[in-house]
Amino acid sequence: MGFDLEKWQVVAVVLGGGLVILGLVFFVWHHIAGRRRSQYLIAAARVRSGYVPGGLPTVRGGLGGNTGMGELGPASAPQPLAANEGEFEEMVDEQPLIRIRYLDALSKKVDVTLHVEHLDVQKRLVVGYCDHPNDMRRIPLRNIVGARIAETGQRFDIDTWVDAVRVARRRRGQA
Repeated sequence: MGFDLEKWQVVAVVLGGGLVILGLVFFVWHHIAGRRRSQYLIAAARVRSGYVPGGLPTVRGGLGGNTGMGELGPASAPQPLAANEGEFEEMVDEQPLIRIRYLDALSKKVDVTLHVEHLDVQKRLVVGYCDHPNDMRRIPLRNIVGARIAETGQRFDIDTWVDAVRVARRRRGQA
């Protein structure tokens, strides 16, 4: 029963080095996660203060906010800012045509193009129709897995869109 001190010292050094490396990896991972979280919180605060991020569906609206979403029509298509100097600003689209993937009542993923009719912020529901107006769907926001703008295919975050709609309604006095 030989007791080799050098062998145990090597094992202790390797274990200690492994713990130091593990600690450094944890520290770096925690630091990166904190930075991402703070960037997300800053972006969410900007949305709550009225900024419309580039990745959300938007329409052009009057600065007075008197134009209803249903009244914008095809003339509200995005145009160069020089054509509308001072008259219009980009507003979040409350009734976009979006392609969403969500979990239905049987927990199956469903991929549909939805014409949003109404966003219920309090109940956290999206109400809209798919192919024809008789195909109405009420989809809880928690069941939505992913969303894209139907025209461009660009991804966007549903939670950010809901916050932007909430801010737009509050500014129009519809809270």
